[in-house]
Amino acid sequence: MAQLDTWRAEAGLRFEIAPSDFAVLHSDAVDILVHSETLPSLRVTVFDEYGDLGTADAILALVLIGRGFGELADAVDLASWARAEGLDADDPGVALLHQQLNAARSSFLEAWGAIPDVVPDLDWQLNAGIAQALRREAGLLPKG
Repeated sequence: MAQLDTWRAEAGLRFEIAPSDFAVLHSDAVDILVHSETLPSLRVTVFDEYGDLGTADAILALVLIGRGFGELADAVDLASWARAEGLDADDPGVALLHQQLNAARSSFLEAWGAIPDVVPDLDWQLNAGIAQALRREAGLLPKG
């Protein structure tokens, strides 16, 4: 957690959670507005299937951005990305979202570099280890 918090602070990033126009495509779609002192705000759509952004926790927002960018990087094309996210690749809105996310990812990486990948996929999916600790710290789980 400290590594992510330090990275965010050094990058000078603030996050704002906003409804997403893409929620009609995927009900878990949420937008994270990334603010910094040096660049215009950047809108990144993420899929928050566990409702982690309900607390607007900056570290969870950072993790969700990193996970979403990882899905984009791992996908060989629009169809494979859409399949991984549970979306219909033939929907023009999905193609638009894919295009916007790729542009946001490129801008983010150019401005601030890669987000440290400190949460293993299995921890995230099973709400174990570091994922559970992050959610507990954000107030999504009871402490102790």
